[in-house]
Amino acid sequence: MKAIFLLLSMSYPETIQADSSAVQIASPSYAKWGRIAMEETAKAYRSASIVDYKYEGRFRGGGEEDEERFLLWLKQDGREFGVRVTLTVRTDTLVSVKLREVQPNGYTRSGRRGQT
Repeated sequence: MKAIFLLLSMSYPETIQADSSAVQIASPSYAKWGRIAMEETAKAYRSASIVDYKYEGRFRGGGEEDEERFLLWLKQDGREFGVRVTLTVRTDTLVSVKLREVQPNGYTRSGRRGQT
């Protein structure tokens, strides 16, 4: 089988070359909302660095509105803490942004409870 492929590839060199312009990288459906969550958090916590990011999911709200939820982990002045960002969206339009600081309480950045 390898010999046949080798012979074919030698006879038709264009068969093994990939057209790099045809390769597309798919963005996750929440990419747009993730950028907004990070931008809004960066505005609210100007002197903090965002060190981790987790998409928590899309949640159905009442009526036509849904929530996109993110947990961002920040480092500021030697302390680390989380900020839960809730974006309320209607179809593809941003309605509101809520930021709520989350204290570690034994949780690691990955969201798992630490050993105590």
